[in-house]
Amino acid sequence: MVRYDPNLDAYAVLGVSAAATRQEIDKAFRRAARMWHPDKSPAPDAAARFNECKQAASLLRDPAARREYDRQRELFLGPAARVRRERQQRRRETGAAHSVPMRPPPAWMGRSVRVHFDAVVIQMERPRSPSASNGVLSSAALIALGAAVARGELIWFALALVLWGAARVVAQPPHDGVLAWARVVPGRREAEYNTLDARMARFRRQEVPWSQLVVSVATDGGAYRILIRGFPEEAIPVLLRTYDLGEARRCAREAGEWLDLPFERAA
Repeated sequence: MVRYDPNLDAYAVLGVSAAATRQEIDKAFRRAARMWHPDKSPAPDAAARFNECKQAASLLRDPAARREYDRQRELFLGPAARVRRERQQRRRETGAAHSVPMRPPPAWMGRSVRVHFDAVVIQMERPRSPSASNGVLSSAALIALGAAVARGELIWFALALVLWGAARVVAQPPHDGVLAWARVVPGRREAEYNTLDARMARFRRQEVPWSQLVVSVATDGGAYRILIRGFPEEAIPVLLRTYDLGEARRCAREAGEWLDLPFERAA
């Protein structure tokens, strides 16, 4: 039975568009097999990723199963997905320029780095930080509650509830997490930095000049991590943690070549 799983999109797994031909799907699977086959990749999740690519290719190679999959996918994604697929199909038929699929990421990168046809999506969760105003409001709420108990007046109890509610709101940081992705467009390079505003329940996007991004090695408690610097507020990790400086520099160089970004040698 064909079912669409939004967390494991078959097209995203293979790095092809929804209008990809059978030849493009076969080529993408061969490329993924060279990258993720357990006999060729040292990554601990290579077998799982290879199995995902194998299942995605098998699904998209079956015309009937693919039609049903596309139908369910469009129902989930909405009319915009169908419009994008039809536009890509028209571009392919007329020979117009279209986005070039990106290569799969290096095997050492974590699952937070995913390729979606012509975009690299890097997800990072930011740690929650306590707010100073939260402590002030909590203390004021306790004082108001003490006054309500001592005096037995309802107004002090109501004030304590208001202050406690305000403290709970302030305790939530404005950003639950960060999504950053670099997108390759023919004739143009751009990067976007997106922050999820939990209070407004929406994303805020900032465009970042591609020229200011750089891949670097950073120390973290005696270990080394690979970061993409140049985004606002903080660097974006690509989740490698090793105690071997030589390996860290080699991986940073691979990440720079993959994303076409300069490599900052200093650790």
